[in-house]
Amino acid sequence: MSGTEERSPKEWQQGGALVANEEAELAKLHAQLYGDDRHGDGVSEDSAGGTAEGGSVEADGEVRLTKNQMKKRARLERTLAKRAECRQREKAAKAQRRAEVLARQTAELAAMTEEEKEALRKQKQERLDAFRDQERQLKQRLKQSMDGGPRIIIDLDFEKYMTENDIRHLVKQLGFSYAANKQVERPVHMILTSFKDGVAAVANKMISGMNNWFITRTEEHYCELFPSPDDKARLVYLTADAEQELDELDENLVYIIGGLVDHNRHKGLCERLAKASGITTARLPISRYVQLSSREVLTVNHVFQILVEFYARRDWASALDFVMPKRKRADLAKLTQHEEEEHEEQKQERWQQKQDAEFGDSMAGSMAEAGVREEPAPEAAPVDAVNSEASPSAVNDTMTEATASAMAEETGKIKEARKVAPGDVGNVPGTEERSAGRGLKRKADDVPVHVG
Repeated sequence: MSGTEERSPKEWQQGGALVANEEAELAKLHAQLYGDDRHGDGVSEDSAGGTAEGGSVEADGEVRLTKNQMKKRARLERTLAKRAECRQREKAAKAQRRAEVLARQTAELAAMTEEEKEALRKQKQERLDAFRDQERQLKQRLKQSMDGGPRIIIDLDFEKYMTENDIRHLVKQLGFSYAANKQVERPVHMILTSFKDGVAAVANKMISGMNNWFITRTEEHYCELFPSPDDKARLVYLTADAEQELDELDENLVYIIGGLVDHNRHKGLCERLAKASGITTARLPISRYVQLSSREVLTVNHVFQILVEFYARRDWASALDFVMPKRKRADLAKLTQHEEEEHEEQKQERWQQKQDAEFGDSMAGSMAEAGVREEPAPEAAPVDAVNSEASPSAVNDTMTEATASAMAEETGKIKEARKVAPGDVGNVPGTEERSAGRGLKRKADDVPVHVG
């Protein structure tokens, strides 16, 4: 891998003392894999002359890693090297697919006539014009939303409560939120406050076209944008811990969503900060329309999309049903349980059909083993041959009766097998089936039949 040679733990131990920047490299490797460590789990020196991982700092400033640190470093290096190798393979496979598509398109184009090529060019131009027209209409709607309509702020002043991985997840949710706003006919005015420092750096790195978004971005806190008491009276902070439910989206009010990804480590944080600033809090009317399987805590993009869909539909039930993830809904969990029961019933029916087929095959095999062959129905005999002794029709009638008796016996066993559940292995006829076959053979040998 680039920049760092991969060595085993034994080689690190034989190398003697490591300088301080080697310790920093280990922390950097850890951050590359697991994000910036902000909770004391990283490899950093403390004031006692040691390291958080147990390494010792010598008097001359050199650092000697412990065996656990050396193993961890080697493991991180192997993981990063493997990740780089996987990325190279993915790039090569993508380039190969692109080359195959280009070659196929080139071959198809070469086989076309001039008229077909001209028709293809017109078709492509029509699709391009339609796409550009949709883009113009979308930009016009987004520009109009910035001039009017509800304002929804995503408060990004929570960087100190998140790890770097959490910040990356938050940036992805910002992208999902903007995409949801683009999909509706009546978009809202999206505002990002406290867009600075680490959040801004990660966002500009992960989203290349963010500068082209039709939104408002500012480094200021929302309290700085609305400093007066009258302005703060128009702010509504949305949090799952609020007592008041939101009934309507008022275009004269400004709604705030906490841009926090913390995996419920800081419960009630948004409500406490809002009350400390004298801002009204409210929660979405989720429990009124949807039965949840857990707390009413959603991701940033889900809360934003619910507001966007409600503004477009003016129906909370429809908006919540459209946006709410299935994993959060208890009503869908019950539906899933009902579907599982139906699936189990269908599985039981398939098992019974399989048993019927197996017993039918067993009956046919027993008849074949006995040499029994079902003859076609005899034609009407002449009047003078009806009462003749040992006529062919009499023999066939006797054979037909024996076959019918055997089939009736096997049918009875099939009906008994239908009462056996898949788990009742002891009740499944095994030896009875084989003995029934032998009995069928003996019975068939006792009657005059045609032997094939």
